[in-house]
Amino acid sequence: MGNCSCRSNINNQLESGEEHETQDQLSTTEKRNRPSSKKPVLPTLPIPGFNEDENLRYPLYDNDDIISHSQLLHNIHRYIWQNNFSSPVDDLLRKGRARVLEIGCGDGIWTIDLAKEFTWSRFTGVDAHQKFDQRVEHTNVTFLKADVLDGLPFDPDTFDLVFMRFLSFSEKQWLEKVANEIIRVCKPGGWVEIMDCTNQYAPKGPATSQLEMDYLRSTNKITVIRREEKRITLGKGGGKVGPLLVQNIITTWEQSKKSLSELMGVSEKEFDNLTRTFQKEINDLKTSTRYIRIYGQKVIE
Repeated sequence: MGNCSCRSNINNQLESGEEHETQDQLSTTEKRNRPSSKKPVLPTLPIPGFNEDENLRYPLYDNDDIISHSQLLHNIHRYIWQNNFSSPVDDLLRKGRARVLEIGCGDGIWTIDLAKEFTWSRFTGVDAHQKFDQRVEHTNVTFLKADVLDGLPFDPDTFDLVFMRFLSFSEKQWLEKVANEIIRVCKPGGWVEIMDCTNQYAPKGPATSQLEMDYLRSTNKITVIRREEKRITLGKGGGKVGPLLVQNIITTWEQSKKSLSELMGVSEKEFDNLTRTFQKEINDLKTSTRYIRIYGQKVIE
């Protein structure tokens, strides 16, 4: 699972990138249905499509148990969108016998979550690095070590939904391999979906720009291409998820402090000062990040 970052003055020393027009924005305030208790209260958000008086379908926390870092990040993304995908395949998955592929599945959190919800469909996760636990308790889940750049080990026209998120490829890789490969394994009439966020750690990647849609169109195999965005305020102004996303950014930087400080030409103490300033700036400036989903349907020939 990838990480998202954001923009503030201090970020000019840490990162670079571009911004996109947004369609939706999570409110900086949240209303609760009742006073807090031991179990986290299901939040309500005053954003389009949600009734402020109703509980959300996907709360930020599933239960009182301590969850892993990757599970929390998955919950955050699911909470922001209030679904695990945007492609119109929900009814198909509930009917059963549909097949779904996640490329770059990491430890398999997204794949397993869908397998638990859509028990009559089959789910496959692949990753170039074997991070997933092959001892999966769900019989409708399979994990394989595979790299989309080397070719996926599946026959053409296999999956009803091909999904990937937070993966970075060069323009050459997109044009010569990735776009054609993900479309090859998708069934005619099936859907390809890509999720990413504005990422300022490196120059803007194709999955966060209009170029990504152009890559899919260039294959002449995808129609009905759609784009959705969610804008999230980071820090104190971002309700429940804002502080968690900031903590994720800081944790990621801390894990790479030595190499990042050497790359930037600063001491580790100076690096710590920059991260503290970063946290203050995002609260003062109400810094935000944007999540993006692009999805399209494979043509039926």
